[in-house]
Amino acid sequence: MILYSVLLLAFSLLLIAVLSERVIGYVLTLSKAFGMSEMSAGFILLSVTTSLPELAVSTVASIAGEGGLAAGNALGSNVANLTVIIGLAVFLGKTEIPVKGEFQKELVQFLFLSSMIPLFIVQRGSLGPVLGLVLLILFIYFSVTISRKTEKVEKTETEQRGNTAMVGLKFMAAAVLIIAVSKLLVDSAVDIAEFVGLPPSIIGATIVGLGTSLPELATTIQALKKKLFGMALGNLLGSCITNITLILGVSSLITFSEVNVLAVESIMFYVLLSSLSVWYMVSASERIGKKAAIFLCAVYILFILQQVGVSVFVF
Repeated sequence: MILYSVLLLAFSLLLIAVLSERVIGYVLTLSKAFGMSEMSAGFILLSVTTSLPELAVSTVASIAGEGGLAAGNALGSNVANLTVIIGLAVFLGKTEIPVKGEFQKELVQFLFLSSMIPLFIVQRGSLGPVLGLVLLILFIYFSVTISRKTEKVEKTETEQRGNTAMVGLKFMAAAVLIIAVSKLLVDSAVDIAEFVGLPPSIIGATIVGLGTSLPELATTIQALKKKLFGMALGNLLGSCITNITLILGVSSLITFSEVNVLAVESIMFYVLLSSLSVWYMVSASERIGKKAAIFLCAVYILFILQQVGVSVFVF
């Protein structure tokens, strides 16, 4: 039975990654048709799209009463995005990530401030509608602020209305499939957690959190290779902000699930550490290079080791 759950988990993660890649292509086409800027497309469209797996997994988990898995998935995805995803993107993309614009720096500040929000989950020990409403309001505020501060580009004349409508339909179909597959992923993750005796929040923070971050890795590498630094940064940081505001907001709004406070506390330390590290790198050198990438990957290794019960050092 456990072997079946492991195979189902692996298959679900792979299928979600493939579907997300299709969705990303549709988003890029739509962004050109609507004349959105590089940063706007990266944050508003691409980051939300690449966060669909996290949104689907956390929503389904909340409905199933697995608040720990919902919170662990969202927070674990942030740790993965800000450490190993950035690190691998720098190495595989073969370029550093420059962060020089005032708006890009402000985006990093938004990220750090939003990373403080899950502390309320630790204090309350549960998800709830009040927390969900606050997080959704913050998501709307961040989205409106970003759309106002970025300049739009002219629409491409090659995009016809019929073609755009078809791409939109394909986008919605792929999104529905992602949600359906996420139900299988949640079920298999819970089975594995119960079998090995680990809280669902830890499974969500490690296996599921990293697996649902694969779309961010693929799109960020592609953006870096094309020198679309604004889109790459908007995608990564936007996904993290989306995880904390939109995804945790939706999960909190539809459930009163209890959360394993001790498990979330250990994840929260690395959420704050990774956010603070990226903030410092941006403030000190205005770029994320190979040395910074190595450090961030090391942080993720320590995170995984602690989550599975291996004590590396005392905090």
